[in-house]
Amino acid sequence: MHYQFRPLHKLQWQLSLSYILVVVVAMPILLGVALALIALAPSLPPAQQLAQLLTREVSPQVPRPIASQDAGTLNSWLVNFVQGQHSVKPDRAQSVTQLNATETLAVMIFDPAGQLAGSVPIMPARFATGNPARLALFLQKIQINVQGSQQIIQAAFANEQDLAKLVSTQADGQTLVAVPILDNQQRVSGVLFVAVRGLRNISSPLSSLFPWLPQGGSQQLATLLPYALLLILVVTVIGTIVGMLTARRITRRLQRITAAAHAWSIGDFQVHVSDRSPDELGQLAQDLNRMALQVQQLLNTRQQLASLEERQRVARDLHDSVKQQAFALTLLIGAAQSRLPDDIASAQGALSKAGELADQIRQELTAVLQQLRPGALVGQGLQAALRDAIRQWSQQTGGACEFQVSEAPEMPVLRPEIEEALFRMAQEALANAARHSQASQIRVQLEQGTEQVRLHVSDNGKGFAVEQVAGSGHGLANMRDRVEAYGGTLHISSAPGETVVTGCIPFAQETRQQKNKRKRELA
Repeated sequence: MHYQFRPLHKLQWQLSLSYILVVVVAMPILLGVALALIALAPSLPPAQQLAQLLTREVSPQVPRPIASQDAGTLNSWLVNFVQGQHSVKPDRAQSVTQLNATETLAVMIFDPAGQLAGSVPIMPARFATGNPARLALFLQKIQINVQGSQQIIQAAFANEQDLAKLVSTQADGQTLVAVPILDNQQRVSGVLFVAVRGLRNISSPLSSLFPWLPQGGSQQLATLLPYALLLILVVTVIGTIVGMLTARRITRRLQRITAAAHAWSIGDFQVHVSDRSPDELGQLAQDLNRMALQVQQLLNTRQQLASLEERQRVARDLHDSVKQQAFALTLLIGAAQSRLPDDIASAQGALSKAGELADQIRQELTAVLQQLRPGALVGQGLQAALRDAIRQWSQQTGGACEFQVSEAPEMPVLRPEIEEALFRMAQEALANAARHSQASQIRVQLEQGTEQVRLHVSDNGKGFAVEQVAGSGHGLANMRDRVEAYGGTLHISSAPGETVVTGCIPFAQETRQQKNKRKRELA
């Protein structure tokens, strides 16, 4: 019940909150930039805006083809368009494109031949002769500038694309606009001419973007824009700080898990991840702690099984060899006792065989014991054991020997199994030097660094061909297997007068100071 609804304790919700903050911050920033660009973007003059409006929205509504339309149809359309500019009926005003002018002076349609096809106000019959002079008189009568009108009408018939050449603004406040009427093949099929007074901005950039704003609302929005940008900046800073804190907290927790995983990779399963949070990372830390405990238990069980198997193997070897031979030895001794004192010669033969059998038993026991931890390492370290082995070799062969040790400060303690592997390697090398190389001098060097231990065994014997001897016996193969079992390498080089065997094993455990430092970092 305590954790039924605590969404912020879940990593999923923490990351989601960060993403939401980023989106909430990014969107107002983009909107603010867009509004600023729109507010600062230059707009067309009102006359050119009117020309653009007529080209895009009004001229496509003109009945076409104009040449085949009668004057009554065109005049009816024109009257409806003009009346819709100042209609008090909302539905009618919305159905007609608004020119945003206080007064519509005239709206005219010219056919492809340049003749007036329809107009509002309607041209009287005495002017409708098709004579340009009559048209000029009509324009003068309705108080429209003739010269400005003729210039923009000619530009419209030429399909001029420059809006500035399609408009004319007069000193008395009149605005004259002429735009081409295009057919389906985008050819000029007529001209629409409009004369208005009191023209206003048809639309501003902000009002076109926000059509729901009341008159003057775009100016109010432009006034509020700096405050909106300031608010966006504050939200951005807050979102950034929250995101950084969240990311920092998650990163620290991941670093603790990484450090523990590194400790486990080198065999130290005593390290646990300290994270009791109920979110996904906390659950992962608890699962990893349980996994480390299970691995440690598995390793302990495996070690116990290995010890048990070793004891069983030793017992089997003793049963199959030493026990049977000891029984035979008992029989021989019993036979010798039964023949004494009558048959001394036969008793001596039985005792001689018993002595040979006892020597075989000793050899069998030696072979079994050598497979266990060497007795030379019991109660002393690798260095002392190597000194004893070299001294024994010198006593047995009469050769000279030299032993050198180099140790790095704060070097880690060698594990028993690594000491055994190196000691067995040295034993095999010394035995080979005594049996095969006819060496008179041997040199052993033990180098213990902070990251690895290296053992060199060299002699001045006759040498041998490494490639030929490598597969002929078990000695060199056993040395290589022992060293490589702990991630090490074995290198053998031989020539007349010098044979060198080098074994190198890296450390798989940390120094005590490194372990304490890592535990302090995890805490």
